[in-house]
Amino acid sequence: MKKLLFSILCASPSLLFAQGSQVNLQSPKAVGMGGAGSAYFLDESSIFYSPGALAKMDHNAISVAGNAVMYKSAFQEIGSTVVYHTKNQVTPPFSVFAALGPKSSWWKAGIGIYTPYGGAVDWGKEWIGKFSLVSLSLRAIYIQPTLSIKLTDNFSIGGGFVYNIGTVDLENSVPVFYPDGHAGLATLKGTGTGTGYNVGIHYNLDNDFALSLSYRSKVVTKLKDGDAIFEVPGAVASNFPAGNKFSAELPLPSTFAAGIAFPISEKLKMAVDATVIDYDIYKELNFDYKENTPVLQDTRSPKNYTKAGSIKAGIEYIASEKVQLRVGGGYIATPVAKDYVYPETPDNNRYLISGGFTVKPSSKFDITGSFAYQRIIARQATNVDSHLSGIYKTNIFAPGIGVSYKW
Repeated sequence: MKKLLFSILCASPSLLFAQGSQVNLQSPKAVGMGGAGSAYFLDESSIFYSPGALAKMDHNAISVAGNAVMYKSAFQEIGSTVVYHTKNQVTPPFSVFAALGPKSSWWKAGIGIYTPYGGAVDWGKEWIGKFSLVSLSLRAIYIQPTLSIKLTDNFSIGGGFVYNIGTVDLENSVPVFYPDGHAGLATLKGTGTGTGYNVGIHYNLDNDFALSLSYRSKVVTKLKDGDAIFEVPGAVASNFPAGNKFSAELPLPSTFAAGIAFPISEKLKMAVDATVIDYDIYKELNFDYKENTPVLQDTRSPKNYTKAGSIKAGIEYIASEKVQLRVGGGYIATPVAKDYVYPETPDNNRYLISGGFTVKPSSKFDITGSFAYQRIIARQATNVDSHLSGIYKTNIFAPGIGVSYKW
């Protein structure tokens, strides 16, 4: 029982770090182009994608966007014909960006509130891996005030301070049983905070050809005094103290991104983005429990993630002054080795395709829609802690919509 409980408590925040939880849906315009466009779009979402581009806006603007991320995963244990499926769950990442400053000036300021990490998954209490995970909901909300300065007509820089608020809500079955045969349940809930920064530069040769570089720092989120709640039979309740607390540090990785934008024709534009994400800072996960017992000890779990990256490209077709159409795709590499795959996010290399549109009812309003689909390559894995062994198949669907107002 001690080994199984160790696996339960160490597995909990893994989703926060894998590619499955780095939602990258901050702008529906960029999503429509496969997540590319950091060098192409000169709008308020540059606060996230490329702070250096913000100063090149010739107007002020505010935008609000939201998505409905649907995570569909299936698991088949080795040697079994039974296939388990996750329940329908919708995660609503959002973004709010505002850019303010003198029109066509040498500077622009802004603020962004967005969710770069998060996810939700529910396997239920009856599947074979219930002692590794029943359900999990995670979210990291970043608040980023930003300042951007135009050094020349072609070259600008920018940066912002990041404050993160992260939440986790986890349920796992515990291998202790009531008289009717159903297992106990562990619930971990907590909120943490962390700080970081986002900086970038933007350079354009003309109105269509542009280059962008940006760096988003790691953010070490510190969870303190989270709630550890156990529903177990009375005969073993002394091993699971009521009102117990836990603390942990969760390092959200840094990201280096480079983008290029160029025209194919007068109405057809293309953007390409590449990223490198320093997941290798996530070597292990440690939990410190306020009250220990012979069963519930402070834990240390190896993760051994590696650096990962992605390449994304998209095309925008300017159908008219009021309508733009977009399509894109990409390839995203996983940081997770096969021995460290958990059911929160059975991560593997994946392919992405997307599309989108913008309609302009007036010169001040934009309405943008997007849809992204990610297919994670099927993966056979045996977890080093729980020894859960099987094949995972996962798909992610993410429709989104955004509205912007400029003046």
